Amino acid sequence: MRKWGILSFTVIVLASGVEAGEGSSGLENLSLDSLLNISVTAAAKHEQREREAPASVTIITAEDIKRYGYRTLAEVLRDIRGFYISYDRNYTYLGVRGFSRPTDYNDRILLLLNGHILNENVYGSAFIGTELGLDLGTIDRIEIIRGPGSALYGTGAMFAVINIITKKGHQVEGLRVSGEYGSYRRLEGTFLAGKRIGRGIELLASGIIGDVKGQDRYFEEFDDPETNNGIAEGLDWDKYRGGFLQLSVGDLNIMAMATSRKKGVPTGAWEVDFNNKASMTLDERQFIEFSYDKKFDVSKALNVRAFFDRYNYKGVFPYREEDYSDDWCEGSVGKWAGAEIRFRWDPAADDRLIAGFEYMKHFRADYRSWDSETTYFNGNFPFSIFSIYLQNEYQITGELTFVAGGRWDSYSRTKGSLTPRAALIYNPTSKTTLKLLYGDAFRAPNVYETFYEDEDEAKSNPELDPEKIRTLEMILEHRINENLFGVLSLYRYKMEDIIEQVQDPVDSLWQFQNVGSAKARGAEVALNSLFRNGIRGFLSCTIQKAENTRTHETLSNSPSLLVKAGLVLPACRYLFVATDLIYETERITVYRTKTHSYLLANLNLSTPRLWNHFEADFRVENVFNVKYEHPGGYEHVQDAIEQDGRNFRFKLSFLF
Repeated sequence: MRKWGILSFTVIVLASGVEAGEGSSGLENLSLDSLLNISVTAAAKHEQREREAPASVTIITAEDIKRYGYRTLAEVLRDIRGFYISYDRNYTYLGVRGFSRPTDYNDRILLLLNGHILNENVYGSAFIGTELGLDLGTIDRIEIIRGPGSALYGTGAMFAVINIITKKGHQVEGLRVSGEYGSYRRLEGTFLAGKRIGRGIELLASGIIGDVKGQDRYFEEFDDPETNNGIAEGLDWDKYRGGFLQLSVGDLNIMAMATSRKKGVPTGAWEVDFNNKASMTLDERQFIEFSYDKKFDVSKALNVRAFFDRYNYKGVFPYREEDYSDDWCEGSVGKWAGAEIRFRWDPAADDRLIAGFEYMKHFRADYRSWDSETTYFNGNFPFSIFSIYLQNEYQITGELTFVAGGRWDSYSRTKGSLTPRAALIYNPTSKTTLKLLYGDAFRAPNVYETFYEDEDEAKSNPELDPEKIRTLEMILEHRINENLFGVLSLYRYKMEDIIEQVQDPVDSLWQFQNVGSAKARGAEVALNSLFRNGIRGFLSCTIQKAENTRTHETLSNSPSLLVKAGLVLPACRYLFVATDLIYETERITVYRTKTHSYLLANLNLSTPRLWNHFEADFRVENVFNVKYEHPGGYEHVQDAIEQDGRNFRFKLSFLF
């Protein structure tokens, strides 16, 4: 009852528009007007206000990240309407609108950093946990664009495009060094430095390094004397680091990033020798991008960018059997380069055209598996992509805008894809916006799905087709009063040619095939409040149903109800108190069992700048020590994997 009391209190505060007391100060003087007018760039590849974007958009600001105490992108997205996460003690997975397939490595969302795609080219994965390797203090805002985005971005943009926008040098103007200590012997250090150097030159650099010793984990499925009574000792460790650099000189921008993360695997996944200290994965990611933005006049602008990316993965999986004892390993290296030219032209005051060309050459995309004596698979499968896209935004009347566009992606090793989109955006009043959206998207089969084979267990399938999704959505956005903004979204989608691994009855070998299909419908409602005196909050509710179109069974890992709430209160001049709450119903596991519903509460205490040089932050996760689980994948013996109980993190920052 106490948990529900906290949730009810948050709802009441949001709905009633509580004003702050006299003691509140220190938060940026940000109004709801200014928040709603923050530019969105990812929805249409040019700057526009949220109400003008042909999509359902949520913006998370640097102030949100600071006050709620988020440390990873996964923690941010967990609080977003329609989103939910799963953690298998190795990687963090994102579910959107009822869809999150087991161990999909987030290959059906697109993750961007200042417009640069972070998904790698072997598995299509996007990292949202510590594996991202980016200090969230570097972020100015996060643009979350729901729905299909392939009409502008190509493969993988099926359910969402998430664009992380970093700060500029002048927004920092100095150096911030932070140290953090927390539960599970967590140690983390970060730095952020920024400077405007003369006219038109800005430099920003940030870094993060972390070491989490973890805790011993108990798994009932391995509770046997031969497997250490189900206890994985010292295997839940996490070591990560990353660096980011951005230099702007006039219209020229240079951006680079390098990350590395090693993670122990305590779950005994893939039938490895349980409680073996060798179980681990390594992910490394680097890129550099050069871009040039030129505005010729108010009606014409050109963007040119070129980039080089690299990805490295290694997994170590120890096996111990009567006639075999060795560490089986797998690894991948991806290297690719590309360029994009984008042109914006306003042929008339009521018309805007966006056109672009993109070419990517993936000259290394390999998969390898081996042990100390044998190489089982070693193949490199280079490919190239040529893309062209076009979008037109036409202002039919002062209140009505029509958006239409599409993209053609031509692949050297699989079928090409044409993905259209269309939107009607109607503003009957200055406070109300109605959006009607239609869009297609696709995901090209990745290297592993297409080419992996094992003479005893699996065979390749070069004939795989892209997955496809078609989405219809209606959105109502309304400014209720000067402090409260509401959103209602109704959507439905249908997916075809979903790639799943099945066993061929002819030869009993496993193979990836286009055999799956799914459909879903749902409703999302959200309220956001913001007051000039520092109080801010959010409340959202999502009702969704996602099912297999052939069997009509509810999809695994798909909760039917999500409720999120958050509140930031200036308790006094020197302290902000924030809480965020998450309620979700049960999810079906891959073994068709069910997890339990749960209500998770988190608390964060933070200070403004003290004595001009210090800031402090104290966050407690899972305040009520709730026992809850997330579904595992087919690689796990466990149907569900227990999550962390109550834990804390304390962060102290020094500003120079």
